[in-house]
Amino acid sequence: MSIATRLLASTLGRVAPRYRTFGQWCDIYREVLAGRPISEKTLANRRSVLKHLEDGLSDRTISSIRPHEVAAVIQRLVVAHPQRAKRVLFEARDAFNEAVNYGWIDRNPASPVKVPVVRVARKRLTLEQWRKIHAWSVAHQPPWVSRMLVLALVTGQRRSDLAKMQFADVWDNALHVEQVKTGTRIALPLNLRLDALDTTLGQAIEGCLDYAGKVEYLLRKHNGEPLVLASLSARFEEAREGAGVVVKDGNPPSLHECRSLSERLYREQGINTMVLLGHKHQAMTDLYNDDRGLSKGKWQTLEVV
Repeated sequence: MSIATRLLASTLGRVAPRYRTFGQWCDIYREVLAGRPISEKTLANRRSVLKHLEDGLSDRTISSIRPHEVAAVIQRLVVAHPQRAKRVLFEARDAFNEAVNYGWIDRNPASPVKVPVVRVARKRLTLEQWRKIHAWSVAHQPPWVSRMLVLALVTGQRRSDLAKMQFADVWDNALHVEQVKTGTRIALPLNLRLDALDTTLGQAIEGCLDYAGKVEYLLRKHNGEPLVLASLSARFEEAREGAGVVVKDGNPPSLHECRSLSERLYREQGINTMVLLGHKHQAMTDLYNDDRGLSKGKWQTLEVV
């Protein structure tokens, strides 16, 4: 921080917030975030994103920050971390909006900054690929991995939710999921059937009974203890590579792509996938429905009633 900025912040800044630094505003903004009804994980993620803005703008007087300076912070992330660059811009817009609301500034310097165009590199998972991965897992991996693959597809839930599912979560003929990321509560009926696998949720849960230690968690180690989240992703990647699932360009599908595949399969059945995935807005669910070019070139048959 320059001597002039420090002098402004410590003198005029006492009576006029516009002369205080962006770093000083971030201390208040973190309190604003903490007061919002968001999960601890989301709060931690947003604080991490905010750190990028602080690193680039912390010592600047908040009212002197211009759009091109915010854009410069975003641009430094675009090549190596494109998705994070977008999140940083969204956080910047929210942080400066709150600064306007609190009377620190009169306008939001992040508003004119364009959202960076991000090319989606990760490929979607196909049902055929899932079947190959599952078959390899059954033959070569601990029994919980193949159960995880079925649960991921039948429930459409995130990795963190799969890992914490317990038999005690089953009551009133439904599996009750309180999503770790959003806190959304979903009751999934045990008779929910995924036609592509000819399997119900109840059958998938029953399949988790016949292996490993004490029966508490649906997915567990050989001694019955819960799994570390990283293990779920690592085992999926191991099975994907073992099954010979490769892509020509971009990144190969991750475990999270089971969520998109689940959404696409259930939507074909007429299931309300927005509720299934726990989204508040249909637009978010529609992003999961995008197969990112998998159906390009395929013939579509017109059904005649």
